[in-house]
Parts: sequence; C-alpha cells; structure tokens
Amino acid sequence: MTPRARPATLILASCLLLLLLLLQKGSAIPRCSVYDQPPPKNCKYGTALDWCSNGVCAKGPGETCGGYRREEGICGEGTYCECGRCRGCSPFDASCHDAQLC
Repeated sequence: MTPRARPATLILASCLLLLLLLLQKGSAIPRCSVYDQPPPKNCKYGTALDWCSNGVCAKGPGETCGGYRREEGICGEGTYCECGRCRGCSPFDASCHDAQLC
C-alpha cells in the first residue's frame, strides 16, 4: 500500500463505519403510516400527541397508559403515567385515581 493510499483507506473505512451506525439507529425509528393528524373532537380528558405526532384523546385517571412507544395511551392534564395507569386528578371532571404500589 502506498503512503497516499493509507489516508484514503482510513477515510473510506470511517465513512462506512458511520453509515453502519446510522443505519442501525434508523431501524429503531417507528414506522408510522400517518403523521401530524389533528386530534379527535370531544375528548373527555383532552388531547395529546402520540409517537408519530398525531393528535389522540388523552387518558384519564385510572385508565391504562404507557407501554412501548406509549401505545397503551398518554395521560391527560393533571395526571401522570405510573405502573401502567394514569394517576392524579383530572381538571376536566375532577375525578382522581390515587397512586398505588406497583
């Protein structure tokens, strides 16, 4: 290998490595069929954005939430997801769900 070929080989190898790393990270990106859709109307506990930036109805106290990429739902205002259930109190209807041990 000539002295001039070494830097070119190193640059090529670095680019290939970077490309492989980017492709590996890209496989973790969700495959969304629809993006940026408006939320439904008349959601009882408000609205939230899902993993693909689509508007969805938020979940209320005691309802299921979380999961892989929040597929089980997203808690509405005044509540938070803990152990797969929305905890806290909703300002929309003053309903509450107390935190319990998981």
